[in-house]
Amino acid sequence: MSKNNYYLKPTLKTIKQGMALEDANGKIVCEAKMLKFKWFTASPYDFINNITNSKEEHKIGKTVTLEETGAIGFFSRKSSFKYDGKNIWDYLHEKGIRINSSMQSGKIGMTYDISFEGNEIATITSSSPKGKSLITTDMYYDITCDEKDLDLVFLVAFAIAKTEQIIYD
Repeated sequence: MSKNNYYLKPTLKTIKQGMALEDANGKIVCEAKMLKFKWFTASPYDFINNITNSKEEHKIGKTVTLEETGAIGFFSRKSSFKYDGKNIWDYLHEKGIRINSSMQSGKIGMTYDISFEGNEIATITSSSPKGKSLITTDMYYDITCDEKDLDLVFLVAFAIAKTEQIIYD
């Protein structure tokens, strides 16, 4: 099977921001739509696959980011959110997902190699808004994966874009 190219971008709807995954023709193939913003609890989202016409509702918590500086000046950052009440990274890890991250060669940004049960299924690369510079507060990503892996890869990309975690394992 050949891998397809996709583009992840935020859908700007003020407080009810979601994300959309477009194919090479600009057609939205997957979406995460916030149904209702909740100030203090997890917000319900619809995760939609427009190719399979499937839709699942999940509760997405607020992103929490913690930074620590060690004794010799090293700092670490942990950033996550709850996905149906469970830490998103724990959930993905239990599903068999592994993420290997590295700096992009020759430019600003990160590359994430995604494997599922030991098999590489996708590459996610920091990108910029089409036609604009990479300097933005919103995260955009180029994704290469098989269509059959879209739901899982979209969730991983959603998690990467929603958090400030840099190094994954």
